[in-house]
Amino acid sequence: MALLIMLSGTVVQATAQQVGTGPWLQYARPEEAGFNAARLEAGRRLADSLRSGAVMAVYRGHVLVAWGDVARELELHSVRKSLVSALYGTAVGDTGIDLDRTLGDLGLQDRVELTDRERQARIRDLLTARSGVYLPAAYAAADQDQARPPRGSHPPGTHFFYNNWDFNVAGVIWEKVVGENLYQSFARRIAEPIGMEDFEPADGFLVYEPTQSVHPAHTFRMSTRDLARFGQLYLQRGSWAGRQVLGAGWVARSTRSVSDLGNGAGYACMWWTWNAGSLGERYPQLGRHDSYAAQGTGGQLVLVVPEAELVVVHRGDSDHGRQVAGRDVWAIAENILAAREGEPVADPRLIALQPVPLASQAPPRPPLNTIAIGRPLMAEYAGDYEVAPDVVARVFIHADRLFINFPGQGEAELLALGPTQFTIMPLPGVHVTFERDANGRVSHFNASLGPQQFRGRKR
Repeated sequence: MALLIMLSGTVVQATAQQVGTGPWLQYARPEEAGFNAARLEAGRRLADSLRSGAVMAVYRGHVLVAWGDVARELELHSVRKSLVSALYGTAVGDTGIDLDRTLGDLGLQDRVELTDRERQARIRDLLTARSGVYLPAAYAAADQDQARPPRGSHPPGTHFFYNNWDFNVAGVIWEKVVGENLYQSFARRIAEPIGMEDFEPADGFLVYEPTQSVHPAHTFRMSTRDLARFGQLYLQRGSWAGRQVLGAGWVARSTRSVSDLGNGAGYACMWWTWNAGSLGERYPQLGRHDSYAAQGTGGQLVLVVPEAELVVVHRGDSDHGRQVAGRDVWAIAENILAAREGEPVADPRLIALQPVPLASQAPPRPPLNTIAIGRPLMAEYAGDYEVAPDVVARVFIHADRLFINFPGQGEAELLALGPTQFTIMPLPGVHVTFERDANGRVSHFNASLGPQQFRGRKR
């Protein structure tokens, strides 16, 4: 049913529960959706006290709550993996992607040669984190590095391990098989058909850690209101405004648990799953339903509760280092669902999206204006820098990009803000400055990583 949106705040009538291609529509009053306004306001105050970046909830295809700057793009962190899973859902069966193709078939290697058994891992094993390939990976958290099983300890397809190697290589395989940049694919196959308002391919960026792996992590920045559309796409079983963007079968398969994690929790194809009754006493309303979610570091969540016809999106503002604990994110979602006290009216009044500000919200991050520097200048900066006795930071060139390996901190690409000033992505507030001596030779660097300060002398 077509919906005409007039000026912001103008009331329109609609009964369709499936979202159209136009901007979001919001319930004029939450009571008309069957929700208690006072209880929802308590949820907003909770989010504000936790310094959430933004929150949205969509009920029966319309916005129930929108708190904070829902148009601001923030990094998705591990939510990115569910986006890659969705891309595969647009291609399986119509673009020649066979999930049973193996790493050996595809000629995949890494810094070390894969064993014969590792080469037997299939694409479907990567999507379910069951490849059995236990090699270092770009953008892996320290606890993942510490928990990684010994190489060769499990055959492909037999053991779940939340493994950035699997997820990163799945993105690389997409580009290899489909022959298209992953971010352009996402824009064309998903963002445009479902009417994302903010995403464009430039919002994706690769994270390399060359001494760990040749395969980068495909990371994303996305707004809350666009991420809510992604969750709603899954709630609608892949259909949007009469178009089947994802196969309904893929939505069902990719959100059905493959690995049993105990107590009703599971892992599917880059989605976490929970059976009804598995969330315990802390989340009694959410725990009444089966649900699945995309989750990421710092409080990123896309929660889909099909039986309740609800999508909840929470964003942690990692641009400003504002982490929100997972238990608190789920408490906000629980508060929203617990506010439901009846059925919606037959013809709810709808208005254009009107987000309610969060007083705790930090200002948007300034645009990152980087410049290109030539290889001769990179070569001058490259080398070992002593930051303490027997502690060395290494600056090096990989694929015509400049990288730094901080002792005990891992490595990242240096992005030039000027001839001597650099930052890194995706961590905010990191600054690296190179110095020259009286003879014009590069002699030192200074670096700040949050509260940590480094000064290194070039050897």
